[in-house]
Amino acid sequence: MASLCFKYPFLAFFLLIVFFSTYLSHSVHAESEILRLISLQASGDMNHVRITVIFNTRPDYTIMPLARPPRLVINLPETVFLIEKNHIKTPGFLKDVRYGMISYERARIIFKTASPFRLENVVTNFLQNGKWQLTIDLINSSDQEFEHALKAWQMQKKQEDKTRDKNQDKQAHSCLFTVVIDPGHGAFDNGATGVNGVLEKEITLAFAKVLQNLLQKESGINVYLTREDDIFLRLNERVKIARNLGADLFISIHADHIDLPDIRGATVYTISDKASDALAKALAEHENQADILDGLPFNEAPEVTDILIDLTRREAQAFSINFAEKVIVSLEKSKISLIKNPHRYAGFQVLRAPDIPSVLIELGYLSNFEDEKLISDPLWREEMAKLIARSVRDYISSHKR
Repeated sequence: MASLCFKYPFLAFFLLIVFFSTYLSHSVHAESEILRLISLQASGDMNHVRITVIFNTRPDYTIMPLARPPRLVINLPETVFLIEKNHIKTPGFLKDVRYGMISYERARIIFKTASPFRLENVVTNFLQNGKWQLTIDLINSSDQEFEHALKAWQMQKKQEDKTRDKNQDKQAHSCLFTVVIDPGHGAFDNGATGVNGVLEKEITLAFAKVLQNLLQKESGINVYLTREDDIFLRLNERVKIARNLGADLFISIHADHIDLPDIRGATVYTISDKASDALAKALAEHENQADILDGLPFNEAPEVTDILIDLTRREAQAFSINFAEKVIVSLEKSKISLIKNPHRYAGFQVLRAPDIPSVLIELGYLSNFEDEKLISDPLWREEMAKLIARSVRDYISSHKR
């Protein structure tokens, strides 16, 4: 959620109502809703293992992979285990299962595997009998795939730890504006390739670091990157990092390729279920395919009908448009080459956080010789980053309460 000094004003009253009603509800049921693990089962073969865990109430859990040997860990609050260890089967590449309390308030389940794995599915469902089911699918994978997943988790954990440290002085931190910059692509996902071989993943990271450095010099701003080196992050992981960091603004950086070499110039995109034009639609579809490169197709989230989330999303979208327009005005004034109709919109998955104003900035087209030359120039990147940083400052000034 956004920092306290930059909350959406229209939503503040509703958030207070939800907070107090949730607090009272949790207080009333706290004693009767101690988490109980009723069933733990595993099935599968040497390629795929499915883990199914049944609880009496909705579990509050975190999942993390560990290496050497490969393990999957589920962290839980205080839990009563109503199962017998000897009755848990370990099929396929699953070797061992251990569980228990590790402190007065924390429990843990550890799944040891015979080979590296990747997480294909993690789903929590409410069952008709009133119980809750956690389902986890593990796919036997290569060492490289496992290392990529492990690095992504470590990056996310590192950012979360940074946030916890910042929150030690809660009052001071609440009035800092948090910007999360997302360098597109990474690792085996190169993104677009320029006419002279420039890789999009390298350009986006280099530019993001310049922009981060400029914004860090400003007072009252926290700045983070979703990735700081050449790693792969799924689209939903990028959004999750931004939300965990309490982002007030999310800026995804890209440089695209198109089969029309004469098209050039920067573009600023905001989220919309309906694309502004065929080019925007095609670009969004292309960017949304990034997750398939790691073997895990993106699963569309179900339609959200909660009125509070809908109100949040509408305000976030309005703020996204406002920031996009500020960026475009800044670029136009400095004679930066822009595509015709530079503010476009489409269904980019990386912009779908309902509570964070988000934009995707295409620095230009690597399929165009002039654009590739400019984007590869450190001096041009510095100038472009300064203009975006100025837009961030203008945006913050116009939205302070």
